[in-house]
Amino acid sequence: MAFIFPILTRSTKQILLRVAVLVLFLFTAACTSPDTQMSNEKVAASSANVAAPAPAAKSPNILLMIGDDMGNESLSCFEIGENTAKTPTLDQLCDEGVRFDNFWSQPICTPTRATLMTGRYGFRTGVGRPTGDKDAKGYFPEPPPKPESAPYEPPRPNRPGLANAPSDYGIQLSELTLPNVIKANADPGYATAAIGKWHIADTRNGWEKHPNTVGFDHFSGLIRGFPDSFFAWNKVVNGEWSGETGYTPNDKAADAIAWLNQQENDPWFMWFAFNLPHTPLHLPPADLLNSDYSALDPKADPSDDPIPYFRAMLEAMDSQIEKILNSLSEQERANTYVIFMGDNGSTRNTITEPFRSTGSKGTIYQGGVNVPLIVSGPGVKQGVSKALVNSTDLFSTIIELAGIDADKALPKNLSLDSTSIVPYLSDPAAKSIRQFVYADVFAGNFDGIEDANFALRNQRYKVLRHQGNIEFYDLQEDPYEQINLLKGELTPAERTEYESLSQQVADLRSSE
Repeated sequence: MAFIFPILTRSTKQILLRVAVLVLFLFTAACTSPDTQMSNEKVAASSANVAAPAPAAKSPNILLMIGDDMGNESLSCFEIGENTAKTPTLDQLCDEGVRFDNFWSQPICTPTRATLMTGRYGFRTGVGRPTGDKDAKGYFPEPPPKPESAPYEPPRPNRPGLANAPSDYGIQLSELTLPNVIKANADPGYATAAIGKWHIADTRNGWEKHPNTVGFDHFSGLIRGFPDSFFAWNKVVNGEWSGETGYTPNDKAADAIAWLNQQENDPWFMWFAFNLPHTPLHLPPADLLNSDYSALDPKADPSDDPIPYFRAMLEAMDSQIEKILNSLSEQERANTYVIFMGDNGSTRNTITEPFRSTGSKGTIYQGGVNVPLIVSGPGVKQGVSKALVNSTDLFSTIIELAGIDADKALPKNLSLDSTSIVPYLSDPAAKSIRQFVYADVFAGNFDGIEDANFALRNQRYKVLRHQGNIEFYDLQEDPYEQINLLKGELTPAERTEYESLSQQVADLRSSE
């Protein structure tokens, strides 16, 4: 073509040159491998500063796990009790997250669950005692027989007026509940599940259908407060009863893992409530234990020496927590807030020093209400918080973790007793937001509120009423309530604190 160019015009030469370049480009492209083409496209996109949009960050998952009848002295990471069970999974959560030393539950199972669900104290909801364990007709399906190979479990004692009667001490359907708030307001929407112990259903609110009624997409577990046996029990799945055998905690963990494996795109909130280490005391399967309990006779009565069995049950619970957490992918686990708490203190038969047996589960002494709370998850800074925290506070905390604006989501006239603890997750040493925490226990269904046992504390002092008697303690000098200051002469400073706390109790209990 070079010998033609001299006799062509300038414009004709430019046209022919462009045609030649185009032909060369098409020939090169046709001979380029697909991989090379892709690489070239990436380079071209990069040179043109064109980037594919990054996927939106998934909202965090929230896993609330509730231990049953265990005080602060039962876990080694709270550094109170001696010869505690070996719970490496919970120890690791302590090492990774925030340990709350001044967390108060309510003194007994159902009232604590009601505060979690509503963010409100018992005197507002009427939930001041455990629900009964019968349905509206006074019975529930008979569980299957326990396998002969199962360890011995003491029979559950009869409790006249509670376990043998229909109950109306659960949450009323008029209450606004945590899962319903999440379902109505979270964006993107959360999948919700409740697994394990429920114990806030009654004859008015739906009984076996109650968990689904209050906002959980899926429920699998025990409606009642305890299984007749950990090896044979009545199970409810989304309102349907079935009789099951096996080891109850294994069944719960398997159900939780199965549900979690189904969650792919949406964030999720799971309420996972153990019956461990609640009675009936027993020796769990050996593969769940972290210590050597071979000296214990599986067929012996644990009531004769309850502490080893209690610790073994704690270790079985820890192993189930490990199973559930290990079922999450590394990415999913990194995006999950794990909240572990106790629902009330250890029983009088399983509580150990420094608490006393007369100040255990069911009482408003420290041994009844001062229980574990551990939170780990994305952005959580490891540390120990001395802030005052109440079980009601998990309501506002979980709402905030789910990205919900409580001011927009909650009714303006709602009397809420809940304070979010999210600020402590990034700064465990932050000053307490709360000025006081409160707990009470009474007959239930608004009966007996005036005569309730109650306690209220600030950062140092605590006033309580136990069986009609008013008591006053300096928790800084006397953290395990050995010296009732009202039995002596109060100093002017103590008198001021006592009168202030007493007025706070009166103001709180008379508030709407």
